[in-house]
Amino acid sequence: MVTPPSKSVSDVAPTQQSPSMDADDADEPPCSGTTSTTLRHATLRATTSKDAAPTTPALAISEKARLKARRVSRMAPILTKLRAHFIPTRPLGPPPTYTASFIAVLRYSPLNVCLLFIPVAWAMHYTNQSPTLVFVFSALGIVPLAALLGLGTEQIALHTSHSVGGLLNATLGNIVELIIAGIALKECNLDLVQSSLLGGLLSNMLLVLGMAFIVGGYRFHSQEFQPMVAQLNSSLMTVSVISLIIPAAFHEYLGDRLDAGQEVPVLLQLSRGSAVILILIYIAYLFFQFYSHSHLFLSYENSSRSSMSSRSTRSDSVLPMHSPTVSSSSSSSSGDIEYPDLNIPVALMVLAATTGLAYLTAEHLVASLEGLVNDNPKVSEKWLTLIVIPIVSNAAEHVTAVVVASKGKFDLAMSVAIGSCIQIALFVVPVLILVAWGMGKPLTLLFDPLETLVLFLSVILVKFSVEDGKSHWMSGVVFIAVYTLIALSFWNFPDTVRMFQGQALVCV
Repeated sequence: MVTPPSKSVSDVAPTQQSPSMDADDADEPPCSGTTSTTLRHATLRATTSKDAAPTTPALAISEKARLKARRVSRMAPILTKLRAHFIPTRPLGPPPTYTASFIAVLRYSPLNVCLLFIPVAWAMHYTNQSPTLVFVFSALGIVPLAALLGLGTEQIALHTSHSVGGLLNATLGNIVELIIAGIALKECNLDLVQSSLLGGLLSNMLLVLGMAFIVGGYRFHSQEFQPMVAQLNSSLMTVSVISLIIPAAFHEYLGDRLDAGQEVPVLLQLSRGSAVILILIYIAYLFFQFYSHSHLFLSYENSSRSSMSSRSTRSDSVLPMHSPTVSSSSSSSSGDIEYPDLNIPVALMVLAATTGLAYLTAEHLVASLEGLVNDNPKVSEKWLTLIVIPIVSNAAEHVTAVVVASKGKFDLAMSVAIGSCIQIALFVVPVLILVAWGMGKPLTLLFDPLETLVLFLSVILVKFSVEDGKSHWMSGVVFIAVYTLIALSFWNFPDTVRMFQGQALVCV
């Protein structure tokens, strides 16, 4: 048999050197192989490690940058929509100096003279003078505070869109009402809490909106606003009325059919559950307004769609606002420059100062209410809490809505008046229900039946008047006439104690 050539033996050599490489990798001495082979494999490993070292971090950085860019691109539409709400409707002029801002505050309205009644009311309260005079002077002092609160809010709202401006006016304009309701809740005066809040709804819907329509109709032949927004506002107000009608129907129908002592716990459970639902509706409304359908609420100039009346128009100096702002007219363009009266720091200082003074003055107002009714038996407490106190606390919305309506900003006027109603009904009232729950006070959504009825009829009237997106001065006359009828009906309203299954509600 022929012996195989030596060449075939050399062919098998690489397979014998393979274990040496593995041993090298395991940090062990090679089993076989030449020194050159070992050096060659070591060089190969070093080269591979040098090439891989800069590549792996670069790939990681690239992946992080790609993920970050993807997140940014995903957030860009959301940020764009939100940013659009904080762009002024018109170009703004340079902010005034601090001196000019403080002068504008002092000269804002002739109502500023009533600020002198604030120290008078405080002095009479602490010296135990007549409760009637304390109530009168406190109410007169709150009126200019609410108006100055509206001034600061409007100056901040100039730097935003109409929707955000309306939300700011509605929120800050309700501070006085919230203060009065909170003080009454602390003193366990539940009737005052309910009547003042429901009176605020009636005042904003009928009195404030009615005055805005009359003033706007005096300058403009017709007033137009977003019909879809008006329909949505009407629907939300209807929901709020339903939340009040259900407890009233429950009380009238099932109150006598329950065992003794069961009605109040059931009403509290119903009211607290309804409060949570109303707050969720309000949160959904904010999402609808500022994100999903923000295009419906973005600012646009109504003056181009409003024709001037043939009557001569009044100048802005007639209104309680000394502002160099260019008023809206059929000839005004979107490029008109609007000059703010206050700079932002002064506006914030005005808001803080008026809120603090309003809280202290409202305390004296609430404390003097009982003594006023005792000294004047012919004056109904329900009339004071449902008509007088809401008018005093709504002075900010009243002034703001009238001023912006006179300038042709009808969407903003609607947003201030109806937006304030929505915020009271869907946020302020439910929050107070939950706060009272935490304080252990039995505040429910069971309002006085007559109050609930007039609120229901008022919502229907406003719905029919604004759902087409158009209005005129005659609608304002109707609103104010209905509000006057409601005020007359509560003038002789008897002071009664609400009974639950034959027992009065105990609040401690």
